[in-house]
Amino acid sequence: MFGSRPSPLTLSNYGPHQMSEPIPLYRYLDSDAALKTLVTGRFRVGQQSKFNDPFEWRLGFTGMATPQEQKFAENFNTERLQWLETWVGILSFSKTISDPTLWSLYADKHSGVAFEVKYPWPDDNIVEMTYPPERPVLDFDRLRGIHDKDGKDKYLLSLLDRFMRRKSPSWSFEQERRLQIDLNDRRFCQLSHGRHYWQIPRDGLKRLILGFCCPLEEAIVRKLLDMNGFSATVVVRAKLCQETYSVII
Repeated sequence: MFGSRPSPLTLSNYGPHQMSEPIPLYRYLDSDAALKTLVTGRFRVGQQSKFNDPFEWRLGFTGMATPQEQKFAENFNTERLQWLETWVGILSFSKTISDPTLWSLYADKHSGVAFEVKYPWPDDNIVEMTYPPERPVLDFDRLRGIHDKDGKDKYLLSLLDRFMRRKSPSWSFEQERRLQIDLNDRRFCQLSHGRHYWQIPRDGLKRLILGFCCPLEEAIVRKLLDMNGFSATVVVRAKLCQETYSVII
């Protein structure tokens, strides 16, 4: 059950995929992490087990009728997550730059940075998170009622797709978009000191947005960008809107 490795949605697949008009995506970092990113020109790839949502990439289970099914349900989430982390990592972005909560939580109370990335990735490289109240649930009663292998595979893979795309409604403010990284593709993902890093496309980093409390100086940021080939990247500083509860550029 779930024994085969599915193809990850990975930024390294530059084949003949359907392309959509690129939209700006924003990656929020504190100032220290932003400096390290500017020096290396790479984003550190996230691990699912380090995410701050305990429901992340976990199935619910109902209808267990045998000890084997009960054991599978008890062990699945831990074992599946460990297996996934051997070959796939995550880069998390937001679709919005204006929400002050994002700046507060992920950019160190507005003293950090947002990287604006706009790049024509294939549609199937970008996972748009959804926020329904229901968890994806494996129903053993339903599974036992499916007698053909293709039907079972279709049901199980649909669950796999849903648990990789769903979060609680309380996270909807993030407007999260995820890029799933193939950790074994050394063209775009490098391993250094036990962590994986993904090279930022030189023509994909459009703006570096300093938080309104960010201590980094624009001149230093500009120099680091130029040193790493991001000469076209614009440096701006965020402001607090005087009329609404929004961050403006």
